[in-house]
Amino acid sequence: MRDDWIAVAFSIGLTLFSLACDSAEDPGAEGPNGRDVLIVTIDTWRHDAAGFSGSGKVATPALDRLAAAGRVFDFAHAHAVVTLPSHASILTGLFPYDHGIRDNAGYRLDASTPTVATILQAQGWATAAFVSAFPLDRRYGLAHGFDRYDDEYDGFAPQSFTPPERPGAETVRRALEWWDAHRGEPRMMWVHLFTPHYPYDPGPPWDADYAAAPYYGDVARSDAELTPLIERVLDGPDADTVVVLTSDHGEALGEHGEQTHGLFAYEATLKVPLVLYAKGAVKPSRDDRSARHVDILPTVLELTGVAPPDGLPGKSLVGAWEDDPASYFEALSPWVNRGWAPLHGTISAGHKAIRLPLAELYDLRTDPGEIRNLLGEKSLDFRRFLVGVPDPTLSAADRDTLDAEAIKQLGSLGYATGNASRRSLYGPELDPKNLILYDELLARALRSFRDGDSDDSIALLRRIIDEQPLMGLAYSHLAFFYSDLGRPDDAIRVLERAVRNGASNESIRRKLALALVGVGRLDAAHRAIVADTDSTDPETQSALGRVASRQGRYDDAMARFQRALQLDPSFPTASMDSGILLMERGQYDEARPLLERALDQDPYLAEAWNALGVIESSHNRTRAAIEAWRKAVDADPRMIDALYNLGLMLGRTGDREGALAALRRYAPLVQGELRREADAMLRELESGGEY
Repeated sequence: MRDDWIAVAFSIGLTLFSLACDSAEDPGAEGPNGRDVLIVTIDTWRHDAAGFSGSGKVATPALDRLAAAGRVFDFAHAHAVVTLPSHASILTGLFPYDHGIRDNAGYRLDASTPTVATILQAQGWATAAFVSAFPLDRRYGLAHGFDRYDDEYDGFAPQSFTPPERPGAETVRRALEWWDAHRGEPRMMWVHLFTPHYPYDPGPPWDADYAAAPYYGDVARSDAELTPLIERVLDGPDADTVVVLTSDHGEALGEHGEQTHGLFAYEATLKVPLVLYAKGAVKPSRDDRSARHVDILPTVLELTGVAPPDGLPGKSLVGAWEDDPASYFEALSPWVNRGWAPLHGTISAGHKAIRLPLAELYDLRTDPGEIRNLLGEKSLDFRRFLVGVPDPTLSAADRDTLDAEAIKQLGSLGYATGNASRRSLYGPELDPKNLILYDELLARALRSFRDGDSDDSIALLRRIIDEQPLMGLAYSHLAFFYSDLGRPDDAIRVLERAVRNGASNESIRRKLALALVGVGRLDAAHRAIVADTDSTDPETQSALGRVASRQGRYDDAMARFQRALQLDPSFPTASMDSGILLMERGQYDEARPLLERALDQDPYLAEAWNALGVIESSHNRTRAAIEAWRKAVDADPRMIDALYNLGLMLGRTGDREGALAALRRYAPLVQGELRREADAMLRELESGGEY
């Protein structure tokens, strides 16, 4: 009872503070007022990783300037702890169970869901988004309503196991170009920086200034990258811009045993910085009332004079509010990708309730470090903090749901359908707190792989799979390691085991199909991916196209590649696959621009370089062909087609040593007749002959 009384008294005090702060504020006249809007999100930015937080951990002069000119919400929270679901809540004003995005992959925002972009675009605003990393790629549906959605990243090196990203300074440069080009009309722009995300690499001078804490060096670099943008809206003609500055989630940095983010929803990853700036409408202040990501959309719409859609759960942060609405949150990546118990809960009246097999309850006002689990106190009823909280295992749309015919086909082929992790009951053995060891083992396996110790990485992943047979990530990584080592049959066996164990999802089925294509098992490849024919994932459509192409169904293949490009026009693999198909059919002039486009987007596409080399060779451009094949081999040292083509062409041009080097790398990678042919070519060259 005493805790209830304290919560009520605290709520009354905050309400009086709110009324005092907001009574003189004028959010603008009724109806659209044409104010510019800028939303800035810094990925993986902790709530205490800023100068204005008072922590003293990092210098952020530009962010501090904006905070001093606006309102800082010191008790703000996200609703998810990974990038895509959290940004979906920022843009839509909806909780994850309403917008349907529960993880960084496998989900797509429905085009009918209103966002800040679709709403303001309909009212005459020019809209643009500039995002810095793959988790926000347009394929996930966030581009609706944006006149321009700039999601071009640096090429993806598969061995890095990190998402493709682009430097924040380049993102900001492009954003400012668009901003200036649209001066004179109402503008809405979203700018996203990925800089603080793991692996931390701040570069000079921040790497020296924060040598012992590189994460904070990345934050300091983000501040520098954003400085030109912040100066533009604080100084000069853009000072009337409505600015929202926040992060999608934080970073644990070892707190509660978590190194990065995604497993838990403690304050280190769930609490976020939030700054609201609107000159003349929001007075500079500090505000410790509860603020949430779902409140951002109603706030922006009030400040621009635009009516909000019906049914939004959030409130405007401009005026006063008397209640303290609950804030739902979730951390479902371990449930989706590992088969562990789903984590979700609420923050209400200053308390955080976490629903897990081993439930937790914390008073965040008195225990911000979440050290003392209050569930040991009989005076507190845990259930009352979770009233109305939906169970994600029941309310989430299962991304692996199959129609009846697909289930029948897969069952007849011996493939398990569904995912055994979709269970209604979870015991303490599946609580993420009891399984964090396996996340550490997964991280160790990746480090070993990067360091060249493949035996250790394989042993660790085998252990994980044996002890956690529903941990899909372990199968995916182990299959990749085997493929990289030139052991495709082992990779296939791992992926087939994932399917049998009920740990598969669309991504694993797609990888299995592509691996089967690589060894010529085309019918098996088709069976592996047949359930995903109607997928809205461009990678799956491209994989379906590859299967069709190898089976000689060229029209179907091209239709699949085109569908992939419709889903994501910036998806380089679909452009490459289209180009290769045209090249194989002798349509070189049509193939070249597609291949070049793909390589502009991702220079690591070895198959595209190889196909371009074939086209150059067909036009007797020997030097260009050799250069293209060299780049193919640089991108993928085990690409047998490029090694063979390179060796053959170098031999014909008289570069005996170059030809020998290429063929010596090629020969161990092939078997049967191809190996015998390679050995014969090597003997001929080594004896001084020609071929």
